[in-house]
Amino acid sequence: MSVLHDVPTQQSSTPTVTPPSSPRLVAAVVRGQRIAVPCESWCVVDHAAEDLAFLEDLSHAGEVVALPVRQFDGTVERILAAQVVQWPFAREGEPYLSVDADGSGECNQYAASAALAFADQLIAHAEKIRRLVGALG
Repeated sequence: MSVLHDVPTQQSSTPTVTPPSSPRLVAAVVRGQRIAVPCESWCVVDHAAEDLAFLEDLSHAGEVVALPVRQFDGTVERILAAQVVQWPFAREGEPYLSVDADGSGECNQYAASAALAFADQLIAHAEKIRRLVGALG
């Protein structure tokens, strides 16, 4: 009589590794030449729409978020316009938050920790405005 023994199956000891997500490649034009450049997932720029003089002129920009404010004449001004911006081929190529406070086109740049502090200040300011509105009845 033969006895069958269960043979343990050996499982792979190699862990499954998920590679980090990498930017997509898109076309850009530099001095009339189409080239492939990495582009961040948040970028909304059509890099092939403009012929750049230098690769360092290429920038990524995300969607603009702004607060619409009605003026006395009925027009709407967009203030506190913010977006993520990056100049990947420039000397300091890290992304930052660009904020145009008054619609003038003059922007402040905030690295991640400063941008979060700015956002926290906006929340605190909005809470103060809510308290003011409470006085209206």
